[in-house]
Amino acid sequence: MRSLSRRWLQIILGVFWFADGILQLKPQMFSSQFISQVVLPTAQGQPLSIGHIITLAASLVAPHIAIYNFLFAGIQLFLGIMLIINVWVKGTLFISLIWTAIVWWLSEGFGMMFTGQATFLTGAPGAVFLYGLIGIIVWPGNEDTEANGVLSYKWSKVSRYSLAALWTIGGFLQLQPAFLTHGGLNGVFSVDWFNHLAASNPVLINLMFAILMWATGLLLLFKNMKLFYTGFWLSVLMALFIWWAGEGFGQIFTPVGTDPNSGPLLVLLALCGKSMPHDVHKVDQSRLKRLHHQTN
Repeated sequence: MRSLSRRWLQIILGVFWFADGILQLKPQMFSSQFISQVVLPTAQGQPLSIGHIITLAASLVAPHIAIYNFLFAGIQLFLGIMLIINVWVKGTLFISLIWTAIVWWLSEGFGMMFTGQATFLTGAPGAVFLYGLIGIIVWPGNEDTEANGVLSYKWSKVSRYSLAALWTIGGFLQLQPAFLTHGGLNGVFSVDWFNHLAASNPVLINLMFAILMWATGLLLLFKNMKLFYTGFWLSVLMALFIWWAGEGFGQIFTPVGTDPNSGPLLVLLALCGKSMPHDVHKVDQSRLKRLHHQTN
């Protein structure tokens, strides 16, 4: 599998933003369902200060939901189009960072990370958080004119370390007391068979997920290419499993599904980390040096 250039990573991120904008144009998003079924549920179980701001923002948006929703969709479509066509990329990514901060708080409730019930199986730490993180990683740099435009070793390292940290946090989230009871994972999975399995063996299931996430995060930190690629493929497989079994493909086919959720973004973050592993960087540089000497 070839490494993707920074430009291709920007395009993929743009496609996700564009898809979010399209999903935001569903008829239900222009009604009170957007407030009652998407926004307000994220205020439940939050610390008072966070929940109050979310509720306040919802009350301000609700009377003019159609106008605001056109604005929300327009922002996301704009971000997606500009990244795809490669116009004003730095400015677009800067706007996306501001937008992700707003949405992460007011629509995702910080990925429910402060409620004691956040789990990667349902989208923690929040898809929009990953949009922002990846936006920083693919920020245009000098690498765009070097070695096929792949990410530098520094940004590849940031990607891998970030993904490793996320999997480590995800493992600890699975061991929260709320998930270790028989009803702790009830309804978490979009596949009923997994809900029944988790209900009958809650401690074992959560411990298995925690160990798998920790092991994946650890493997991503190794410079040994075999170990690193094991962590990379485990990341991809786990992200796809979460997207299917936990997130139900982001509920994008339901009336109030507003984004693909975190699964695909975790795959994209893994691809960012793969773009320039340390050993591959050395090989590419040595090849460039040999080509330089040959041409001279």
